[in-house]
Amino acid sequence: MPVIKSPLINDVWRVFAKELLCELRTRYTFSTLIMFALVTLSSVSMTMGGGSLSPEISGVLLWIILFFCSMAGLSRVFVEEQETGTIFSLRIYISGQAIILGKMLFNTALLFFLSLLIIPLFIIFLNEDISFWWSFFIVICLGDIGIAAASTLTAAMVAKAGGKHSLFAVLTFPILLPQFLCVIHATVNSFAAAAASFSELVFMAGYDMVIIIAAYILFDYLWYD
Repeated sequence: MPVIKSPLINDVWRVFAKELLCELRTRYTFSTLIMFALVTLSSVSMTMGGGSLSPEISGVLLWIILFFCSMAGLSRVFVEEQETGTIFSLRIYISGQAIILGKMLFNTALLFFLSLLIIPLFIIFLNEDISFWWSFFIVICLGDIGIAAASTLTAAMVAKAGGKHSLFAVLTFPILLPQFLCVIHATVNSFAAAAASFSELVFMAGYDMVIIIAAYILFDYLWYD
């Protein structure tokens, strides 16, 4: 039986590959994310002097680091298209839905990689102990997807605006606030030797789906306007 491939899926992977190739050439976003996270972790660790924080503070601090790393690096996902002029070629050859999904996939992969690097250091530097790794892993994945999806959508919204970097953080935070409250609470439970509740996991997954679907539907109005 012949395999039928979706043009949308193919285009999404093409956009993802383009973003990955550009990032490997410049390393701008990756370097920004890593340097911000390492400086923040080092500062907190030296301030604590080898001590430990309460689960509440640790949970908030982890997501503050991940949020501001994304604000520092992910805002350029559409700015580069404006600066290099590739925006016109993308409009001609690739659908808007494939572009937004491909860029979301790239941003999600960046945050996953950043989390894999930062979280072990966070646990070591701050002497954290996690009992339910499966729950913690799911919470981190759902939180990263939410940040990447919301960041990609707001980056598209402010790409042509003046003071885009300030607007990017201002617009992204209110969109992410419901997700943040949930992931922080679930992360605090993980640091307090408890697992995230099923309702929290369902809410985070549902939030991610709503943001992705909203971006899929609305992006054409931003891309072709």
